[in-house]
Amino acid sequence: MKKIELQTIQKGAILDLFNEEFQKIMLNIDDENTKADAERSITIKMSVKPDKLRRAGEVKVQVSSTFAKIKPAESFMFFDRDESGLLTAYADEPGPELPGINEDSKVKSFPKASNER
Repeated sequence: MKKIELQTIQKGAILDLFNEEFQKIMLNIDDENTKADAERSITIKMSVKPDKLRRAGEVKVQVSSTFAKIKPAESFMFFDRDESGLLTAYADEPGPELPGINEDSKVKSFPKASNER
């Protein structure tokens, strides 16, 4: 009988699983939507469950990885009151049609809401 070594467990399954997860990490590093310097990791877990006579055992191998998360999308929204007085959100940049915006699209001042003191 041949002694077990990392590369011989389940006919090299650990190495194959590691290589697969490593490629996923490389893709995550290359993704510009992730934080460049975030840590990525690979975890190899092997469990051995011996039988009652301790002469044989069931072996399970798991390889998993953690990646950098996708960066959140960021933007602005602008607030104003609609015709009925309800606060409403507007997307993108404010234009001259919003109160408090001059022709150069620069904010002068927004009118105070009726509930402000």
